[in-house]
Amino acid sequence: MPIQIKYIDGGIGVEFVGSGVVTGADIIATNKEIYRNENFYRQRYQIVDRTNCSKYQVSHEEIIKIAEQDKVAAKTNPNIIIALISTSPLQYGLSRMYQAYVGDDAFLSEIFRDRKSAEKWIEEQLKKQLPDIIRNKTTGKILTSLPKNNYR
Repeated sequence: MPIQIKYIDGGIGVEFVGSGVVTGADIIATNKEIYRNENFYRQRYQIVDRTNCSKYQVSHEEIIKIAEQDKVAAKTNPNIIIALISTSPLQYGLSRMYQAYVGDDAFLSEIFRDRKSAEKWIEEQLKKQLPDIIRNKTTGKILTSLPKNNYR
C-alpha cells in the first residue's frame, strides 16, 4: 500500500507516510483503518507526510469523502490535530480544499511545506491540549502515559 501507518508517542500520534502514487481511494481506506482502531479515542495528532509522493491522484469527490470521514470521526474524538505536509502545489491546493470542506466541524489542521515545521506546530498544540505532557529531551519520546479515562 502506498500509505504506511505508524503509531507514535505511545499511540497518541499517527503518522501517515505516502510514497509513490497515492490515490484518494488509498487515503479513504487508510482513514477507515485508523478510525476503526480500538485506540482511536487516545489519538491527539496525525502527521500526513506526502514528501515522497511521486503522484497524488485525488479527485474532488474523494476530497469531499475524506472530509466527511473526518467530520464523523471528530464526533467520537474531537481532540485530534492534523499536520498536512504538502510539497507540491497540487497537494497544497487539495489540502486547502479539504480544510474548506471540513470547516469547523472536524479536526484542527494546518498545512506545512516541511516536516520540521509540522512537528514544531504539533508540539505547540499538544502543549496547549496536554500541558502536563513531558518529553525526554534526548529521545523526544513522551514520558507520561495518558490515562484511559481522562482524555475520552
